[in-house]
Amino acid sequence: MKKLMFVLGSVVLLGACATPSTEVGIALFSDTVQPLMVTGNSGTKVGRACGKNYLGLFITGDMSVDAAKKDGKITQVTSVDKEIKGYALYAEVCTVVRGK
Repeated sequence: MKKLMFVLGSVVLLGACATPSTEVGIALFSDTVQPLMVTGNSGTKVGRACGKNYLGLFITGDMSVDAAKKDGKITQVTSVDKEIKGYALYAEVCTVVRGK
């Protein structure tokens, strides 16, 4: 029983390191989208650029607007959103660009 409690406690503590913060706070599990910029124009193309966090120890990725524009082959940006997904020991934050 002590071993199980130690493992569960370790998962919670390490998970807190990998959990991204959002406008509504920090949670062990999260799946949110936050608007960052909207121009009022419409666009049909979508590009994504993501960064990933493993165990709160390793962070990798390019989540810049330029990387998202390149991914979606976008020349004129109409909106930018931030998607945040956190699952205990893994987190992903993506910049989502829409445009023409």
